[in-house]
Formats: sequence, structure tokens, C-alpha cells
Amino acid sequence: MKVAIIGLGRWGKVLLEELKKQVGVKYEGDSKSDLNVIWKDPEVKAVFIATPTPTHFDIASKALEAGKHVFLEKPGTTSSDDLEKLVEKARKKNLKLAIGYEYPHHPVVQKIKEIVGSKKIDFIRLEYQKWGSFKDEIIRNLLCHHISILKFLGVDIGEPKINKVGVVTEADIMATRFGDNVMSIINRVSPVKAHTMLIKKENGNYLWKDDELFEIVGEEMKPIDVIKTSPVSGEIADFLFAIKEDKEPYCSGKFALEIYKIIESVQSSVPR
Repeated sequence: MKVAIIGLGRWGKVLLEELKKQVGVKYEGDSKSDLNVIWKDPEVKAVFIATPTPTHFDIASKALEAGKHVFLEKPGTTSSDDLEKLVEKARKKNLKLAIGYEYPHHPVVQKIKEIVGSKKIDFIRLEYQKWGSFKDEIIRNLLCHHISILKFLGVDIGEPKINKVGVVTEADIMATRFGDNVMSIINRVSPVKAHTMLIKKENGNYLWKDDELFEIVGEEMKPIDVIKTSPVSGEIADFLFAIKEDKEPYCSGKFALEIYKIIESVQSSVPR
């Protein structure tokens, strides 16, 4: 299989590095002037799009019209309406559409899914700390990661209740409750980058800290073995496998559309 990648900014370069380990990359670049070459090339089966989000809908639409499978960086488009149009277009053309939510492909999150199975999670608390980026909208670009994890784990997401604190922008520390049993904290004014998740369920409590997973037994934290793989390599492999086997990718357009509608619900709930 041959693929093309459009957009070689910071994240596009990350995708490109992983792509080259898994598949033949025939075209790579930022220029939009030569996209017709990609659309007309029968060797190119899939297109990875990592350009700025406002350009996604137009490029992805043309890629699907040209019969190419499409991988779009998250959140996909600038509105759920546009994303829904892409989902429908991909469905009609029997093409795969995946959105780059990497955390459902994180080996720790995959392990938690395996442990939890179909059992109900009693309480879950997620916290993400980092510095910046302050030019990106915090809900659509950071909180969306937590929503993708919750959706992947099958957690019921209730009505959002939000507290926000502005430091550099109007919202840089955001605590969001989804019902009584789900809490998300995003802090983008932290000098230390860290991701943690605490899960309480009937037959055990678990803690995810960065790339490690622990079972909490009393006051002791017992490590759980987790394979060491990159979430980015996982999402690419899953997309390519979905094309080969004619299956839906984990983070399909439909999955991302459900996330987007929650994002818009949260955005409408943010106190002014």
C-alpha cells in the first residue's frame, strides 16, 4: 500500500516518522498546489491530513471523492456538521475515515479496557498537565482527549458542569464534571507534563500515571505489566489494518462525531 501525507507541521512530522516504519509514503509535503497529482494516482490508497483544522473539510472531501481512505488529525473539522458530512461521504463510498485521537491507542488505556471489560466503572478522575499551547481552544484540543478515553472505555458521560480559571487566556485550568462519577481536570499552565487517571470499580482500583499502570491494594500500588508501544504507531497500524481487513478503525469518523457533539455540549456550558 502507498499513502500520502499532507501537512508537515509539528504533528505532521511525528506522523510521518511513524508512517515510514509501517507503509510506503509516496507523497509528503505542505503544498496544496499538487494535490491533484495525489487524487489521480491509483497507487495512493490512503491520505493522512495534518494541515490546520480549518482546511480539513475541503481536503478530506476531495480525497474521499477521489476514492482515497482518509486519516484526519483531531478533532477532524471545525464543526460536527462538517464532520457528519465526511462520515456520510465515506460511508457512501465504502471508504475508511479515521480521526487521530491517540489516547484510545495508548497501551495503558488498552490494558485498562481489557481489565474493566464490560464491568461498570464507579468513579473515574482524569488529569492532564502541560505547558501551552495557548493559541488552541482548550476544550476542542485538550479536553477532547479525556472525552475520547471515556468513550473508548464505555463510560456514561452526563451533563457537563464546568469551573474554569484564566491565567494566560480566559480558560487555562478547567475542571469538568460529567455527572457525579466522572471528573476531568486540564491544566495547561503546569511546568511539568503529566497524565494521570484514577479508576474505582467494584473489584479493584487502578491508577494510570504517564506510561505506567498500578493496581491499588490498600496503601500499596502494585505495577501491572503493559506493553511499550507508541500510541501514534498504534493509531496508524489500526487504520491500515482497517483498510486491509475492511473493518472500522477504533477512532472512526462515527466515534469522533460522538466526541464532537459532546465537545459542543461542553462549549455551550462554559460559564461566560
